[in-house]
Amino acid sequence: MPVLSSAARPLRPRVWLPPFLKRLPWPHLAWLALLLYFDVQLRLLRVGPLLPALEEHFWVNALLTDLLDSGLFYLNWWLMPRLFVRHRLLAYGGVLLAGLLGFVALRIGLSVLLEEVKRDGVSQPVAFYVQVLQAYYLLLGGLILLLSFFLRLAGDFLRERENRRELEQQHLRTELALLKTQLHPHFLFNTLNNIYSLTLNRSAQAPQAVLRLAELMRYQLYDSAADLVPLAREISHLRGFLDLQLLRLPPDVADEAIQLTVLLPPGAEYAYQLPPMLLLPLVENAFKHGDLAARPHVAQLALQLEESGHLRFSVRNQVAEGGGPTLEEAGGMGLTNLRRRLALLYPGRHTLSVIQNQTEYYVTLTLRPA
Repeated sequence: MPVLSSAARPLRPRVWLPPFLKRLPWPHLAWLALLLYFDVQLRLLRVGPLLPALEEHFWVNALLTDLLDSGLFYLNWWLMPRLFVRHRLLAYGGVLLAGLLGFVALRIGLSVLLEEVKRDGVSQPVAFYVQVLQAYYLLLGGLILLLSFFLRLAGDFLRERENRRELEQQHLRTELALLKTQLHPHFLFNTLNNIYSLTLNRSAQAPQAVLRLAELMRYQLYDSAADLVPLAREISHLRGFLDLQLLRLPPDVADEAIQLTVLLPPGAEYAYQLPPMLLLPLVENAFKHGDLAARPHVAQLALQLEESGHLRFSVRNQVAEGGGPTLEEAGGMGLTNLRRRLALLYPGRHTLSVIQNQTEYYVTLTLRPA
């Protein structure tokens, strides 16, 4: 007895952020915050509550050094997409080295201009500044370049990941819309075949079948456009479909041949919502591949909402003697579309099992709450 089951792997949870936070330039804000932090810390070290200011033009000096630091920072920021990403590593390293040397020269020149280094209150020659400060500014410039590199890398990674997620969501919405459009002609094709058989036999039930079909198509045209519908509408839609199938059976056995059992807590049919036409493919398969001559039951359907919030829907139908093509081999698109819709709409929160033997098919769909 082969048993087929389907359960999609869960998607990774996504942290929700307001749209304006996603648009903030985080790397640039982080760099600005770091500059301000070090400026404030240097100011606090040079000025205390009991000490006079040791430097009259501190903020002018801080502004000029911040501009030089930012120049080196954004030099690497500008070069990465133009040289590093394009694997022009030799040119990238050469320009960075030139920028680093220029940064060291400018910082030393600014220190000389502002006379930052003195011995016993006496200004020192340029050679002394170069000897004392070159190693410090080389290390500082290297750290700035490393910070710029990793912030740019992190920013690009987060932006690409967000773009990829948006593309995936758009793809899912497009695919779900396509699956809905595929369900409509599939259902219409099967139902028109049933009505055609009635008209061939000149059955008086043919007009009633056309009326039932019109009601079902109204549901598909208007209600199925929504993402979710109350469970009551889906049940009503299933009952309308079953009424069409009853017209294919002898009147004296129709009432017992198809059984639909609904077990729901009071009010649950309006409180619980699910995607439209999610249950119909399982019912369609029961009549497409089932044995309409089977007695006493052609098909037995059961819908139950458990206290845990699990919605369970099962369909059991008889097959012709000797079996027949399986649901997977029959070539219909209903069950294939259903599996794909479940994977998109209930990732990691559904189970679809198909049990088949020589006399019957038994399909169970379980939907778990989020």
